[in-house]
Amino acid sequence: MNIADPTSGEPVHMDFTAQHLAAVLRFLVYSPAGAALLPLLLHQADAEHDFTALAAQFRLISRDYAGEFAIGMHNTVVCSEDVPLYPAQSIDRAALARTFMGTRQLDGLITLCGAWPRGPVDADFHAPLQSDVPVLLLSGSDDPVTPPSFAAQARRGLHHSLSLVLPGFGHSQLATPCVARLLERFYESASVDGLDVACTQEARPQAFFISRNGPGP
Repeated sequence: MNIADPTSGEPVHMDFTAQHLAAVLRFLVYSPAGAALLPLLLHQADAEHDFTALAAQFRLISRDYAGEFAIGMHNTVVCSEDVPLYPAQSIDRAALARTFMGTRQLDGLITLCGAWPRGPVDADFHAPLQSDVPVLLLSGSDDPVTPPSFAAQARRGLHHSLSLVLPGFGHSQLATPCVARLLERFYESASVDGLDVACTQEARPQAFFISRNGPGP
């Protein structure tokens, strides 16, 4: 397909494949703005058979990650700490293949880590963390990446912690004005005791776009 480059406006040709679509779906749900925009882009692709907006988002995301993401460090960390623990015998590849991402990422990581250098990992690296340091854990009830259950698991050994789940939110809550004020008070007091967290139950995620102009009134 031919699209206008989202940064320069110059016409470019792109073969938009299922792998490109999977990448767009994955990375857009990481941000509130991306998640709010995604239904409109999918509707445009399905109803109008027009994938140009999704293709443009892929180019934007790829450009952003290329400039901000340390690929080498990522590979070393993942190949040292994560992939060696993948239980290959218990992975349901048929079920994984039915997801929008399929088995491509899993197979790619396993292949990559077969050759990528690994760093040292302490013997107790995966032991449950125990700490009395004040910790504020923030989760979105609809986060597909790090669900509230992850915070509940981490909190078991955090003896001076507070876990908050924002209803309806996805992966990121930091840009919400309520959360920004809460973090400021937490930093100032260095304690979770006495924090007024009522606003987190009233906060609402960014509304879905109904057109390219944004959400409805």
